[in-house]
Amino acid sequence: MTLVIKNADERLVREFKAEAIRRGLTLSQAFEEAVRVWLDLKDKLLITEQDVNNLAYESLKEELRKQEGKYAVIARGKLVGLFDSLEEVASALKGLRPPIRNALVVKIGEDDRTRRELEWLGGSLELESV
Repeated sequence: MTLVIKNADERLVREFKAEAIRRGLTLSQAFEEAVRVWLDLKDKLLITEQDVNNLAYESLKEELRKQEGKYAVIARGKLVGLFDSLEEVASALKGLRPPIRNALVVKIGEDDRTRRELEWLGGSLELESV
């Protein structure tokens, strides 16, 4: 079968070809191996992209508190940036290459304000941060 892939990251393709050569494989053999591994792992991955983003947020939480009122965007386990509006967030997300499938957007300080509003008579409701 002939396969044509358009708009692939050239650097990534070069690395893939180089690794195939190092392993003594043809490009088609290396591609088939990569696809098999990817398909085998898809249901066995213990950590999802959402998990990676949430872990990144938790590690940045204290530092982000200094930016109350801004929107923090985390994708691929990294802070994409801090933004003043949802329009800026949308623009930043649309501009990411390769396009992302999952991102965490948090309005900094919003969870703290909501948590304070839910306290009553010495008790409170726990909110899960996502």
